[in-house]
Amino acid sequence: MNFFAPRDVRGASRTLAAVMALAAAVLGVYVLLAPPAAGLPLAVGVVVALAVGALALRAAAGRVPGWVFVLVPVLGVVVVAALDVVTSDATTAAQVFFLLPVLFAAAHLGRGAAWAVTGAAVAGETVTVFWLLPPTAAVVDAAFVGSVAVVTTFVLTRANGRTDEVVAELRHQAAVDPLTGLVTRRVLDDAASCALSGAEAAAGTALVVVDVDHFKQVNDTHGHPVGDAMLVHVAGLLREAMGPRAVVSRLGGDELAALLPGTSAAAALERARHLVAAVRARPLVLASGDDVPLRVRATVSVGVAHAPEHATDLPGLYRAADGALYAVKEAGRDGVAGATTTPDGTPGVPSPRQAAPAVVRG
Repeated sequence: MNFFAPRDVRGASRTLAAVMALAAAVLGVYVLLAPPAAGLPLAVGVVVALAVGALALRAAAGRVPGWVFVLVPVLGVVVVAALDVVTSDATTAAQVFFLLPVLFAAAHLGRGAAWAVTGAAVAGETVTVFWLLPPTAAVVDAAFVGSVAVVTTFVLTRANGRTDEVVAELRHQAAVDPLTGLVTRRVLDDAASCALSGAEAAAGTALVVVDVDHFKQVNDTHGHPVGDAMLVHVAGLLREAMGPRAVVSRLGGDELAALLPGTSAAAALERARHLVAAVRARPLVLASGDDVPLRVRATVSVGVAHAPEHATDLPGLYRAADGALYAVKEAGRDGVAGATTTPDGTPGVPSPRQAAPAVVRG
């Protein structure tokens, strides 16, 4: 995580704007009801600056550079210290303002930035009270305010850290299929959208859709644990055949897919043929209750589509790949077919199908 970046830019912008608006209102009321004998122009200037800054942050929520969220609280500490010194105000009400930057930073910034702001606040408050108060009183006030600032930062950053860990775990669970370890369809869709609109769009993007043939028969014959093992086995072969740059996903059930950014239709078809051959040649081998291992042979049907050759958007790419997949199924399964239409509707040429072996034990 970037040192300056807040945990949530939009939320941090709104909170910082609210804190600045509150500080402007409180300071404005103070100036109106009890104008300081010294430092009045500075106080008025700070009120105006805080109000303008709050409006600017509110208007630009979500587009504020990360460094602003550290610089503004630190400047706030400097301004509070300057006001206290110029107005000779070392009361509790004046010192409380040092805690506002600390609260914001601890709630919204990363651990390092939060402690940096807290350090600045403690230093500013300490310098101020030692400047204005007798040493004994200054030590007491500095210890009190400093302790509150440190405890606040410790509690909030620790709670935020735990929250971030939980959110990261939930995001991981939402992004990765727990059975196969492949990414979910949402991740594949996001990657496809980027590939179709990004720098690799000119080179083309291929989508390979895979269906395990007669998967229900595997479950019915050998049980669901073996069916799950078969999916994991085929997922590994798919990942191997598609290469390290492919985004390999479980779409649902026994249907898998691979996105190949920057890959031609011919190259994608060749990788799909390797997958079909690998699944046929490498059966799933599992330990069984007797001395003979359980060997489960399976085949896959594969459809391949390419953008921009067969589609220009993600829904069209899925339709083209699904159409090729079902063409293989109708022809007897265990094979590969390329999409048969292009974006303008011109017929294409499907790849040749391959023969299918049986599912056997032995």
